Amino acid sequence: MKKTILILSLFIGLVITSSGFNKTSLNTSIGKEIPTIVDEEISNAIEQCERDGKYVLITFWSATDGESRKTTNDYTSWLNSTGIKKVDLLSVNFDKSERLFQEIVKRDGLNEDMQFNVSGNLAKKIKDDFHLDHGYGTLLIDPSGQIVAHNPSIDEVSRIVLISAE
Repeated sequence: MKKTILILSLFIGLVITSSGFNKTSLNTSIGKEIPTIVDEEISNAIEQCERDGKYVLITFWSATDGESRKTTNDYTSWLNSTGIKKVDLLSVNFDKSERLFQEIVKRDGLNEDMQFNVSGNLAKKIKDDFHLDHGYGTLLIDPSGQIVAHNPSIDEVSRIVLISAE
């Protein structure tokens, strides 16, 4: 009887512990390096920012997710108005239509050099690697490639970047 209670207790403890385990914490938690992005253009852009000692705001968005598109536009406006050179905005778009993506980039006045459209298997891989199954979002990456914030506000980005400049 004691063995049964002990085994049952261990099993319940294991279930409770594993239910609190979140796969997102494996590779996109604060303090971790960002997952490798298999797209060479995107990887090169991130690596260039790191070599330049810049932070990278990496946003994931699509035309069908208004909040993510608005966030990308808000960050773009903020960076254009402040002239902060220590942060680059890199955006990954998941629209299936390259033409739609290009039209939105033009209409919204986004920096074309830092906008990337991915679809198909590449989009699925990036969504899986960054655990974007519950919506899109933004990560702030420091110059060493570590995640320092999830979905940061503009004020939070300013504070983090200004603190690092001191």
